[in-house]
Amino acid sequence: MKVSTNKRSLLLVTGTTLSVVTGATSLLIRYVRREIQRRGYPGWEECQCDFKNQETIFQVWHSRHEQRGETIVSQEWGTYLVHPPTWLRQLLHHSTQALAVLNPLDRYIERVTLSPQQSYQFAGILHASTTNEDLPEPDFQNEAYVVWRREILHVPRYLFDACLRRLYPVNLPPSRVSDVEALPVLWDPANNLPLPNEGPLLDTPVGTRIDCIGWAPAQIAYCTVRR
Repeated sequence: MKVSTNKRSLLLVTGTTLSVVTGATSLLIRYVRREIQRRGYPGWEECQCDFKNQETIFQVWHSRHEQRGETIVSQEWGTYLVHPPTWLRQLLHHSTQALAVLNPLDRYIERVTLSPQQSYQFAGILHASTTNEDLPEPDFQNEAYVVWRREILHVPRYLFDACLRRLYPVNLPPSRVSDVEALPVLWDPANNLPLPNEGPLLDTPVGTRIDCIGWAPAQIAYCTVRR
């Protein structure tokens, strides 16, 4: 009789626990779906993410984004996937949106544009923070322009690898003034620095907010563009 009572108690506790877990999971799923809809994240059919369009995918799990002198350097570590199946691509897309919704840090990146004048001012800020000296005010009619260039220093090749990028200022002579264009960049408000990243996120309108997937600024995807 005692054994039977213990079994009934165990079944009752187990059933109650499963009910609570199932209810909590259901509430969490409904919350994530509502939040994805409220933020206006793109669906799979309309998304322009690498998960959908690229033959190879570099899934960033951790990154370090820092200033080195007047250069912005980004080191990304992740998984390099070659020709992944469609089901895995869709899983990455939907998981990315769910992780962004559940991210307690609420980190995001903003799409901005650096004009030639802003490029010089930003270079001056970095120069002053490194040398404690201000750059002289430019004469844009007679002196060189300061423009920014992107460069990938290391391309991932293996299943677990790193990607190294940099964004750095260069001087452009007056003879090439006609080549000067505003530079689209992704700005990290938390560090007050731009990312050296490229890709379809740079084609989004100025002011677009892209929610981070995890705790690092490079953990971003087109999937989490807010409309």
